[in-house]
Amino acid sequence: MNHRNRCAVRGLLAVCLVALSLGSVAATKEQSGVQHGGHTAHGKGAAANLEISGYAREMPPGAPMGAAYVTLRDLSGSARVLARVELPAHPQGKVEMHTTRQVDGVSRMRALKKITLPGNGTIEMRPGATHLMVHGVALKAGQALPLRLVFADGSAHEAALPVRGLQEKTQSDEGDQHHAHHHHG
Repeated sequence: MNHRNRCAVRGLLAVCLVALSLGSVAATKEQSGVQHGGHTAHGKGAAANLEISGYAREMPPGAPMGAAYVTLRDLSGSARVLARVELPAHPQGKVEMHTTRQVDGVSRMRALKKITLPGNGTIEMRPGATHLMVHGVALKAGQALPLRLVFADGSAHEAALPVRGLQEKTQSDEGDQHHAHHHHG
């Protein structure tokens, strides 16, 4: 075997070894998902110290988008930044993080690029305040909405929120009936 062929074989072996080791790392991360609060955390260890609860609201017939409300509680003592929310079961859909504010008696929604969760703190999304807008997914009562919360440090946490009916009341529903009347501003 000439020198050029030996170099090519060595390069190919190096690529194969790197691919095998990356596959092993990915498998180890997948196997090390930690059960916490009924949800599995994947990625860096910080996501394992997070509790997620919440629900999505059923969409009225013909509505182009729905809303979801998530409560995040940090148990790690370290602040973290929620960078985006994904819909792993609905790649065609998207989720936007929003906040609602009263301006001159009118509810106005504003998109958020990130949400900071303080260490040992809680963020409670609720109607008329911070919430998730869900596009491209029909939310029907009795189903679940799978979400992947992706943090700025690269960690991710997956959860499935129950979809509650339009008439089903919750403690945080003050203002929910006004949700369809928001104006972007």
